[in-house]
Order: sequence, then C-alpha cells, then structure tokens
Amino acid sequence: MTDPYAELDLPSDADDEAIRRRYLELVRKHPPDQNPEKFAKVRAAYDSRKDSHTRLQHKLFERDRQDSLDALIEELACRSPRRRVSLETLLQLVQTRS
Repeated sequence: MTDPYAELDLPSDADDEAIRRRYLELVRKHPPDQNPEKFAKVRAAYDSRKDSHTRLQHKLFERDRQDSLDALIEELACRSPRRRVSLETLLQLVQTRS
C-alpha cells in the first residue's frame, strides 16, 4: 500500500477533522460505483488514519516492523561467513520476510 497521507493528499501531521473532511471530498469525487479502484485505495488510506488511536497503532506497527528489519540485517551481516553481505541478498531476504 502507498503512503496513506499521500493517497489522501494530506500532510502527515493532519488532525482527525482534516482527514475526515478530505476523505469525504475524495468519496464525492470518486464514488464507489464510478471508480471502485480509487475508492478502495482512498477507503483503505482513511481506515488506517481515521483517528488518533488508529494512527498510533499503525505507527507502532511500522516502527516494530522497521526494528525487525534492522535486526535482521544486523544479524545477517554478523553471521555471514563472509564479512559482508551483498545488498541484493539482504533485499531478497527482507522481501521474503515482509
């Protein structure tokens, strides 16, 4: 999924009311019966950022995910029989873990 704030065309520090207003504008502009793909993207972005509690949950999940990826990269770099792990290998392993 793309960045929810980019999908809603809002800054990342937008408050609940700004997010709700922008969501309603986009729903009017892209109704589900006329543009279901765009509506689904907008709805998913709104659902993930609709209130401060939901935003906090997503932020914590993203931080945990990034910490996990950082730990994986560090572990691979330290346990490699060669002192260096290629970037390509790291990217492949990260993609399989995601």
